[in-house]
Amino acid sequence: MLLRAFERGAFKEFERHWRVGMARGPIAAAMVGKTIGKSIDEQELPVYVERFGKTKDEIFVTAAHLRRDLGDAEFEKVPAGALGLYTYYERIAQGLRQLMAGSRRFGLKYMSRDDLASLTPEVARVSGIPLVSDCDEAEAEEILSQVQAQQHQEV
Repeated sequence: MLLRAFERGAFKEFERHWRVGMARGPIAAAMVGKTIGKSIDEQELPVYVERFGKTKDEIFVTAAHLRRDLGDAEFEKVPAGALGLYTYYERIAQGLRQLMAGSRRFGLKYMSRDDLASLTPEVARVSGIPLVSDCDEAEAEEILSQVQAQQHQEV
């Protein structure tokens, strides 16, 4: 679904402002998927994988959804590495939906740069998005000054 959303241009506005570079996670997901696919073909699944099943449909959590969307013939053409990658991105998308819902943002159109924080100084410098430790600093200072003022009045 995430890939279809990208194909339909659902993230064009989001994409225009900044890009996210990812390498290690998606590559690892594709490689693990490919390895599992090879193991399925050779009927030599490791025990830690076999406990989930013996077919792509049983092992990959997104397989049933993709089979329904693509149809049986097209689904059979999808390499296991692509299933691993698709599953990885679906999990990322679900995590983002949960984070957005937690901040009461139920769609990308409700998001703004104020909803984001940089985790490293380099990202903050490049993107202009404040470092997570600097977010809400002004509000925190205001609250602290109000508490101090109340304490002075009580004394």
